[in-house]
Amino acid sequence: MRTVVAAIFAALIVSLLPPVAHADIYQYTDASGVLHFTNVTGGKDHKPVKCEPRQKIQPEAAPLPQESTPSKNTISSSNMPSAYLDIIQTACNRHGVDPALVHALVKVESDFNPYALSKKGAMGLMQLMPQTAVDMNVQNSFSPNDNVDGGVKYLRYLIDRYEGNLSLALAAYNSGETAVKKWGTIPPFKETQNYVQRVLKLYNGKNKLHIPRYTIYMGYTEDGSLLVTDTPLPSRNKTSRKDL
Repeated sequence: MRTVVAAIFAALIVSLLPPVAHADIYQYTDASGVLHFTNVTGGKDHKPVKCEPRQKIQPEAAPLPQESTPSKNTISSSNMPSAYLDIIQTACNRHGVDPALVHALVKVESDFNPYALSKKGAMGLMQLMPQTAVDMNVQNSFSPNDNVDGGVKYLRYLIDRYEGNLSLALAAYNSGETAVKKWGTIPPFKETQNYVQRVLKLYNGKNKLHIPRYTIYMGYTEDGSLLVTDTPLPSRNKTSRKDL
């Protein structure tokens, strides 16, 4: 420990000397055990020892980061543009939807590509069909703000229609309300069944960006009664959210 302190003080003293002059630094320990530094070679009661400069060690160059392709089964801040976090959060606050659910849905729908276009004509981040975009008053489906707001609004509608049943809401988002109504459950379409499983796996699994264990919503019904639920309330109700 004393050696380290000595090196620090020696460096400090050297730094305080005029830059144009060169001076040797000496050190000695007095009878009380106190370490001293001086620029004179000696005295009556002590014999200073010259402080030899330490060789400057060049730090090793940090290894270059290895390029890697983000897994399509993960959601993290590294593979989600930061701007989308704010856009999704704003839309979810407006319509009362858990942002983590929308993160999972957008990951599966478009992998966060705002210009994604499917063979069936679904567009943008949340892959809105043309008629859905019209129904949700989306002006530009390739605008992240417009697309996410319209998509979250539509998802909110589906969650309400199926009374909080996320499996049915997601199935309807993928295959349409008519198909869910016809079968009364998740339609027996491989694409839709895989879609629901993938979204829910991201939403409920370990690959979530950040999802609290429990989310409680508090608000008031139309008659003024207090309502506490674990399901986001319709946007027309004033709500507060508590993550646990």
